Amino acid sequence: MNDRKKTAVVVGAGIAGVSICFALKKRNIQTILIDSDFGPAQHASGNPIGVVYPFLTKHKTAESEFSLSSFIYFLSIWENYHLEQKVPHVDGIYYLMDTEGTYDRYSHSIISHQIPNNIARESVEPTSGTKALFFPQGKSLSPVDLTKQILTITNPDTKYNCKLLKWEESNENSKILCQTTDEKIECDYLFLSQGYQFSEDPHLDWLPLKKVRGQILKIPEQNPTNTYGILYGDYLTPAIQGIQVLGATFDEFKLESEPRSEESEMMWKDLYQKLPNLTSQWNPQNPSLFPTRVSYRTQSQDRSPVIGRLPNISKMDVSIKYQNLLKKGGKKIEIPYFENVGILNGLGSRGLTHSLYAAEILVSSMVNEPNIVSEKIFKSLKPDRFLIRMWKRDQLT
Repeated sequence: MNDRKKTAVVVGAGIAGVSICFALKKRNIQTILIDSDFGPAQHASGNPIGVVYPFLTKHKTAESEFSLSSFIYFLSIWENYHLEQKVPHVDGIYYLMDTEGTYDRYSHSIISHQIPNNIARESVEPTSGTKALFFPQGKSLSPVDLTKQILTITNPDTKYNCKLLKWEESNENSKILCQTTDEKIECDYLFLSQGYQFSEDPHLDWLPLKKVRGQILKIPEQNPTNTYGILYGDYLTPAIQGIQVLGATFDEFKLESEPRSEESEMMWKDLYQKLPNLTSQWNPQNPSLFPTRVSYRTQSQDRSPVIGRLPNISKMDVSIKYQNLLKKGGKKIEIPYFENVGILNGLGSRGLTHSLYAAEILVSSMVNEPNIVSEKIFKSLKPDRFLIRMWKRDQLT
């Protein structure tokens, strides 16, 4: 098989989609990137500043191991491609350990995950004097510039204002036939990373993914200002190009696109309570007058990303019941796949940290390379996990 002659279509030009393009570029697979918007990073990836750091748990879990590996992989790409020279950013993130519970969790996470000091260590956040977990290589950065730089590196054939209308497997070969608003495209691989627009694809409507709303505040650079990111449930970034970001709210039920002044005021009040030594030196300001940005992310039922080959539920034998598994002749259900269709979705608020590694996991599995993560982690990410749960609950019909 000559991968140089292979073609892939990637749907979605946010950080997830361009990360897939990056993984495909490494394998010399010709790539077409399509997006229904007029350019890249128009949704959650379009926030002015985002934060990059790993999600850690007290004891090792598949989720925390994946997140830590993602962070380390991100740092390797950042260094190897000299992104520090191209993406506006500030190094250093403090995660406040200001309750007994957070201190217990994060102080033990360093030990259980055997994290070296250059990745994370116990420290004290300077402005508040509060115990904190310090990520010296954690980053506050421009998601738009990061997305565009990865896009520049990969240089796919981009088709904006182009929507994927439908797709199907060819009956004659292993090709995927894609109908877009512009044209028909025949490709060897199809990668779906269109965020909350997944709901428009009938092949994906069984997935327990949810659109969630987030709101941030864009604050003029304060005096004095923090020179690193501070996380405490919400987060306050340092200034980049004269702007700081305070975020972010989370709502999975009410999804209106209009900014909510009460959320801005709540975040502002919480900031003053968490960091009084810093904020007491600021001039009085009305947070409801600050510019806001509302964007939407996609979150899975169990909060973990969805990464892997897409199951073809239309070919599942739903007559096989979990209740009969232990009976004589009982069978475990087999999951059929669209062999050359992959999905990367459900990244939630951690897309900046997780996308590059998630895309590497996805693409390597789709081209049948050896797994780069343990079987435990791989299973925790695959879309199959939801079908297995549905099967056990007799929810497949």
